[in-house]
Amino acid sequence: MEAESNDQIYERNNKIYNSVRGWIFTTNHKQVGLLYILTSLVFFIGGGVLALLMRVQLAIPRYDLVHYGLFSGRFLDALQYNQLVTIHGLTMLIWFLGPLGFGFGIYLVPLALGSRDMIFPRINALGYWLYLFSGILLWIGFFLPGGNLDTGWTVYQPLSSFKFTPYLGADTAAAAVVVRSLGTIIASSEVIATVFKARARGFRLMNMPLFVWAVLWVSMISWYVFPEIGAMFFTLVVSNVLGLSGFISTYGGALMWENLFWYFGHPEVYLLLLPGTGAMFDYLSNLGHRAPYLKKWMIAAMGAISVDSVMVFLHHTFMTGIVFAWLMATSVFTETISIPTGMLIVGLIATLLGAKHKFQTPILFALAASTSFMIGGITGVTQSSLAIDTIVHGDYYVVAHFHYFMVGVAVMGLMGNLYYYFPKFTGKMYSETWGRIHWAIAYIGVNVLYFPMFFLYDLPRRVYTYPAGYGYTIFSEISTAGAFIFGLSFLIMFANFAYSMKKHAPLTDQNSYKATAGFVWFTSNPPKYYNFDYEPYVGGEDHRDLLLDKNNPIKPPKVELSTRPLLIGVGVVLAFIGAAVTLMGYKPYAFGPAYAYLGYGIIAFAAAIFLWGTIGWMYDDFKLRSPNVPPMYKKEPVMKGFNNTRLGMLMFLAGNMIWMATFYGMVEWLKLQSASPYVDGNDPTTWFFPTMATVYIVISIVAIGIAALLAWGSTYGAIRKERNKSANYMTAGVVLAVISLITSLLSLIVINSYPALRYGAATANNPIASMYWLISLMDLLFSIGVIAVMINYVVHLKRGKKILWGRTATRADVVMWFVAFVFLTGIFTTIAFVV
Repeated sequence: MEAESNDQIYERNNKIYNSVRGWIFTTNHKQVGLLYILTSLVFFIGGGVLALLMRVQLAIPRYDLVHYGLFSGRFLDALQYNQLVTIHGLTMLIWFLGPLGFGFGIYLVPLALGSRDMIFPRINALGYWLYLFSGILLWIGFFLPGGNLDTGWTVYQPLSSFKFTPYLGADTAAAAVVVRSLGTIIASSEVIATVFKARARGFRLMNMPLFVWAVLWVSMISWYVFPEIGAMFFTLVVSNVLGLSGFISTYGGALMWENLFWYFGHPEVYLLLLPGTGAMFDYLSNLGHRAPYLKKWMIAAMGAISVDSVMVFLHHTFMTGIVFAWLMATSVFTETISIPTGMLIVGLIATLLGAKHKFQTPILFALAASTSFMIGGITGVTQSSLAIDTIVHGDYYVVAHFHYFMVGVAVMGLMGNLYYYFPKFTGKMYSETWGRIHWAIAYIGVNVLYFPMFFLYDLPRRVYTYPAGYGYTIFSEISTAGAFIFGLSFLIMFANFAYSMKKHAPLTDQNSYKATAGFVWFTSNPPKYYNFDYEPYVGGEDHRDLLLDKNNPIKPPKVELSTRPLLIGVGVVLAFIGAAVTLMGYKPYAFGPAYAYLGYGIIAFAAAIFLWGTIGWMYDDFKLRSPNVPPMYKKEPVMKGFNNTRLGMLMFLAGNMIWMATFYGMVEWLKLQSASPYVDGNDPTTWFFPTMATVYIVISIVAIGIAALLAWGSTYGAIRKERNKSANYMTAGVVLAVISLITSLLSLIVINSYPALRYGAATANNPIASMYWLISLMDLLFSIGVIAVMINYVVHLKRGKKILWGRTATRADVVMWFVAFVFLTGIFTTIAFVV
């Protein structure tokens, strides 16, 4: 039989790649990136519709009392308006802007670096499905009894507790944030590992385009802060469902939530801002055919913003009574962040002015974003002043400032990026005329929408109506008109893209922009599923020339598909939906026992789907079926330093440590508050370990510690290719890990026998007891997961016919670190509740 040519192999695999099955089960970074982008635009439309409804409500004063027959006397009541405000804010920030930037990053980073794919293709796909299903979980609350979350997007305590927000939609929305956080941690780890481990031969970090640098900085911030916000909302969900009391306001729960939230919330603003800024540098320089202005300084400015963003969050607590020294320090940090921000503005303007432009649509969007950058920046510096912030902190002045950054800069910058890369995504050029019309209407709309809000500096935000006769009406009406103008502009954009894809001829020039930033334009439009026909590398006398090695043609590989990420994502979201349906069968909802039975059935089905995905994932590894296309075109010793798998997994484990550190921080906060002289009455936050429980805990920690050492021995055996030795060490580790799990359960049984510590009796009023039971639950889940991974490794060695020792040694090393992580959580949990 005649062997297939490369062209025949490509055509056969390309049909699979572009099929419906290929899109649903894809692990390819380009398809995953496009799915992120398209899904984020859907959420943009949803969040935009909510915004238009809010603006209609606010266009007329006291709209709830105006009798319009169409609306039966009102348009939105207070509860409906609050739900729209909350879901609009969460959708736009966490489900639109962030994923849009990450979508561009996942699509473009491997292309820019000369890589074949992201480091972990299946995990990359899992991150997308968690993102999609978390968004569905967020919006499904509108269809549950009582409606959706209505606390504002900051979800402050105690307002968001079950006592004041007894709606299932509130719990599903909080659960959505938890799932979204996990997806973001995955995406962040993917980007960081890919940047450091999958660059083309000779490709240095300083060769990277500024957009890649921006996505890298954003990934680092996200990896650091999203575990913390996920832990917060996980505590909220579990507390509401199981009746725990982790955020009792008497013991500082409200202020603890505010500090923790803004420790995430303020860096979140900058991780939404940087992708659009980095994108503008790239398309301004590429379309203007000149290097970005002071590139190294721009990289440093992005890094300074990333670091400083974590240090300025306390200016959101100016009104909470914190000590004066912290107020002054926070004011200084808030002012200093304007320095690197100003550097970026100057860099954008200098890059624009230093080139001859034809003012294509992306350039116009960069111009619009630059002016908004200055307006948002100037009005933001004023917020660093304690005196000014005291006056305007709760009104529409802050709304205008915030939206000039989020919409005027981040959205406009990324829309320019969408136009710029439209030929790369589709192989066709958009209509420049209609693109410019879109820009003109959008630029007018965004300023008509937000600039009048600066004059509403004494109108409280988040109110669903306002009285007439105070001068609010005219500015509110102008803002509402601007909202509809801005919305209209995006109808033009979508129509432009749809018409261009259907009617325009394919591009014949592979690099019509003559762009030089990274290897992005070294591929066809759209790129082939394996990216490059020849190995990319960096050479030349100054080590800056981007080249393709014509002596190393790349044979089209097999298209790698996997059902496992989708199954795991479906299992996760169905479990939360099942929990919501189950609760409908109990008080205070009490729709009947049929709902409880149906909910339990959904949970059981979700568990089966989840296990199908996870066990199948392990089975694919066992059979060496997992997508394992080397993302870079160079060989690397598996156990040499931080190889791909080790780097990614260690980053993921470090993210888990940040997750757990958040809980330990909550415990310390509550302990400090319980000792405060401002707390009245008896102190219900005491905690002690019964003697027998202490014995079980010590045995558990010692057992899992020895298991970690045995896993290290197994790793050493795998490095030396000693199959039996590696398997035997890991088997012994499994036995000790099971002993650790059993003794942990026994310790909880003993603790539960004491009324002062018992689940239910104590956790309803004792926040320390609540946190212990919550952390112990997570420790048990981690232990079960580790045991499963260890057993999978043993089966692989005992039953596997083909052993790839490089992958096997790396897997053993990762298992060792997982076991060590469980050991450390046991140690830190005990210390947190003893000291």
